[in-house]
Amino acid sequence: MEYEIEDTIDGRFQVASVCSESGGMGRVLLINDITGTLDGQLALKYCREEDDEYVKRFCREVRLLKQFAGNTKVVEVLHSNTEHDPPYFVMKFYPEGDLTNRVDKIKGNPEEQERVFNLMIDCIAELHANDVFHRDIKPQNFLVDGAGLVVSDFGLGMEPGSTSRFTSSSMLWGTEGYLPPEFHHGGFKYADHSGDVFMLGKSFYVLATKQNPTYLMENEVNPALFHVIERACELDKNDRYRSLAELRRALTMAYDVMLGRGGHLGEVSQLLATITDRLENEDQYQPSQVIELIEKLALVDKEEQIRICLELKNPFISILTHDQFRQPLDDFLRIYQRMVESEQYGWSFAETIAFNMRSIFRSEEVTAKFRARALELAVDAAYRKNRFAAMETCASMITSVDNDEFGVHVAGVIQKSPHSFVTDIEPSRCKSESVRSALRASRAERA
Repeated sequence: MEYEIEDTIDGRFQVASVCSESGGMGRVLLINDITGTLDGQLALKYCREEDDEYVKRFCREVRLLKQFAGNTKVVEVLHSNTEHDPPYFVMKFYPEGDLTNRVDKIKGNPEEQERVFNLMIDCIAELHANDVFHRDIKPQNFLVDGAGLVVSDFGLGMEPGSTSRFTSSSMLWGTEGYLPPEFHHGGFKYADHSGDVFMLGKSFYVLATKQNPTYLMENEVNPALFHVIERACELDKNDRYRSLAELRRALTMAYDVMLGRGGHLGEVSQLLATITDRLENEDQYQPSQVIELIEKLALVDKEEQIRICLELKNPFISILTHDQFRQPLDDFLRIYQRMVESEQYGWSFAETIAFNMRSIFRSEEVTAKFRARALELAVDAAYRKNRFAAMETCASMITSVDNDEFGVHVAGVIQKSPHSFVTDIEPSRCKSESVRSALRASRAERA
């Protein structure tokens, strides 16, 4: 059904003009309440489709919206009549329209991007707090309300415990370009937070680039922001951010870098998050990012260096053994040494240090000098924290040396570290004559 200007709906609302034709099954009209009960300009959305599936979907939207009555981040239903033909509801009129009207202001303005993106997360968080998933997130479904936003169009929203998940499992609803891949294979009927995270990521991309969301182009976005968007839009839902709170934290770190907040520390934190995520989810990394991380880590103060080093996991340490990181590894070991000497870690962490340094020690791509330094740091941490497991790791490193050229460097570590757990190693267990000689000399000095 189509209403014309000056038509009266349900004996109460007079049509002033058409507000929007882009609502899919719904049409939005600008109306006045001729009873005077509701003041000012209002918007009325009605279901213009007669198919039963669409009518059910529209009525579900009204029901869901009413659950959020009084919530400033969700469109409020001021009046509704789902028994009317066609069913409709009345809401506040938003003269500034939706976020697509703001894209030019948002695209080139990082501060405005961060503000708007966080407001979008705020809106969807209200839904998730009530176990409601939107399932059709896009910039058009966020209406500008002064300095804030409200989320609208719940036609595909899913309420907790819903038994009306659409009649056909083959039905594909939503907006192409924004849909997560699982929606194409039955996942739409059993959506969860990860689908909304995906669509938020796509929406961020559109607002930041003014480009089609189907394909994410890295050169269109600041690298820090692109990392967040890419993670949110992972094809495997298990690789996306696990919650809106996690997405928000990642955004904050990205804009810390983009806006220069927190100096090099913000940049280091973002780079580390980016590298770690790619290693965990794709088993890949960008060498330039690793080099940049170490360069910037060297610029932050000592306490922050220690904190970052305590967060490093073995996969990151392992990639430093590649030949292309020879110079960065030198810088990294200097920084890591400060963490070891600080003793700002628990006794069990000495084992983690030994495990991390063993990865460098074992790599033949690393120079003998740096391999020996890794052993020295492992020995130092084991001694400082008196951690037996770490001592055992150090002993196994020493006895594994089978090359006398490298053995000379290891012998130097033994001479510098005359701790009993080192000097008590039985020389006959060692494969390198240089190492055996160093151990015998240490024993002779103690005798």
